[in-house]
Amino acid sequence: MAEITEVRIFRTREGGVVKAYASVTLDGEFVIRGLKVLEGENGLWVGMPGRKDRNGEFRDTFHPITREAREKLVSAVLEEFDRTPAE
Repeated sequence: MAEITEVRIFRTREGGVVKAYASVTLDGEFVIRGLKVLEGENGLWVGMPGRKDRNGEFRDTFHPITREAREKLVSAVLEEFDRTPAE
């Protein structure tokens, strides 16, 4: 499994559901941009980057396949979010 070598958090200033955007570097060679830290009814969660397809449906452009990979990615993003001070 790829190692997460860097997580960058970009907090939003407006008070909506999206609390921050994140970029994650894997193995010091690949960057995933456009992850979102969102606040829902059950607390914070991480949304994967995506875009609308021709039919107007949102599709992830990146997502972990295994539960372990998803947990590793989500944990890294939320831990860095907690360490990043709000402006």
